[in-house]
Amino acid sequence: MTLSMTRRLLVPLAALTLGGAAGCVDLKETPISGVTSAFYSTPAGFEAAVNAMYTPARTHWPLERGSTMTVFGTDEFTNGADGSYKFFNTYSAQLNGDVDFIRDTWRDFYQGINTANTVIDAAATANVPDATKTLRVAEAKFLRALYYFTLVRTYGDVPLPLTPTSGVVTETTREPVAKVYDQIIKDLTEAIAVLPDKAAQFGRAEKPAAQHLLGEVYLTRAGADDASPDIALAAAQLQAVADNPRFGLLAQYRDNFDISNEGNKEVVWAIQFTNDPLTTGDGNKLHLYFTAAYDLEPGMKRDIANDRPFRRFKPTPWQLGYGGFPGIWDKTKDARYEQMYKVVWISNNAANIPKDASGNPKYAVGDTAVYMPGYEYTAAEKAATRYKIYNPSDYTDAMFPTLNKYLDPTRTSTNQEPGQRDLVLFRLSNTYLMLAEAYMRMGQPDLAVAYVNKVRERAAKPGMTTAMDITAADLSIDFILDERARELTGEVTRWFDLKRTGKLLDRVKLYNSEAKNNIQSYHLLRPIPNQEILLSTGSMKQNPGY
Repeated sequence: MTLSMTRRLLVPLAALTLGGAAGCVDLKETPISGVTSAFYSTPAGFEAAVNAMYTPARTHWPLERGSTMTVFGTDEFTNGADGSYKFFNTYSAQLNGDVDFIRDTWRDFYQGINTANTVIDAAATANVPDATKTLRVAEAKFLRALYYFTLVRTYGDVPLPLTPTSGVVTETTREPVAKVYDQIIKDLTEAIAVLPDKAAQFGRAEKPAAQHLLGEVYLTRAGADDASPDIALAAAQLQAVADNPRFGLLAQYRDNFDISNEGNKEVVWAIQFTNDPLTTGDGNKLHLYFTAAYDLEPGMKRDIANDRPFRRFKPTPWQLGYGGFPGIWDKTKDARYEQMYKVVWISNNAANIPKDASGNPKYAVGDTAVYMPGYEYTAAEKAATRYKIYNPSDYTDAMFPTLNKYLDPTRTSTNQEPGQRDLVLFRLSNTYLMLAEAYMRMGQPDLAVAYVNKVRERAAKPGMTTAMDITAADLSIDFILDERARELTGEVTRWFDLKRTGKLLDRVKLYNSEAKNNIQSYHLLRPIPNQEILLSTGSMKQNPGY
């Protein structure tokens, strides 16, 4: 079960409120009455501000917004039946600066940045031990870098405040991308020099997490330029994480998604949740969004184990292998598809089990009710089964294999939305694949192959380890992206991965039929929130195309 609260970083609601007070970079935010800068110099105020820095991570990636902005509009997922944000996938004109997800991402991360700035500023006078100040400032720099990295990749040129602000700000300047990256790298380099290899509380910033992030930052700044010196700098940071004896791949791919196995050796950094409503806030809601409408099927009703199906994100035909696509997994030797997708539903509802020609139930509660074999059954084969078969050609925007990475059987009711599962933001297999990418682009294919094969061998079915190995001849940036999809499907990285490698437009046009006719080069950036442009009294301009 999840780790005890004494070992986990939890942000109580009081700290969340304080974080909003400290983080009023958003142009219409106002400070909470009674909270002054002097409070942050007290031990209680300083620690509350430190804890509040983590809030934006908990209100973005584990909620619908974070997935919508990272898995939609890619080659991995397309529109499911429900939801109001399909335009993130289709790149229609509805994707504009008035969208709340666009506005709130900007607002929340700037509030987090302002809280980090407050911690850094308050440390000079805070009534806490010097060692604590030094450590907490390093945490602040890690988080400030993470938030700026998200903003600069999302919006391009962005404001770069490095000191606390309060009240209403009506003038601001978007700084060039290059300047923002320089600050991100400076913050992470300084954080790495101070952060411990292992934090006292699971979930706080640590040196390996900062190294993983800095490696990704260097790869992203390099873009598609294989001659960039940033690639070697990325490799050095990622290699340090790969060599750290704290970390290792788990024996089975599925072990990463066992909710009783959180905090395992493959986790480089995770966003923390528990089942305590006083500390977990909205919780991790990703269990809701990748789930099919199983509860509308014969022999089924909604239950906790199968989760509450919001059916937002449907895997693309390219990913699953239908509609003329072969699929990204070789299921004869690769176990990952079977370990990450739920394709069998066991009957839990006697009231709607279908009857045979004699009027008898075709099966009983506890028997298979629905099965998605992943290939085409013939009509005769379908007729010979007692349960319902969904061929790939039968998938709809409501019924498709369910991504099981986020299912949360610990919820207390069928309709409960907040979940307690941690969201792993940095995982070692991701480190390995970025490291392989760096070595490939540096002209060291043997090192690249070694790290790809570590990931692939762990995914092998019994007796197929050697068959999963690749050689240098297999390597290309498209192969690396395919492997990232096989390993990291749905793990809130894809939009940025495709953009970073210069492949977003090409692969969306090839593999996402609902987006291919709309996506344009200007979609490599999201629109600036119109609210921010209006309140800046003309000092900020909208990104081209919006």
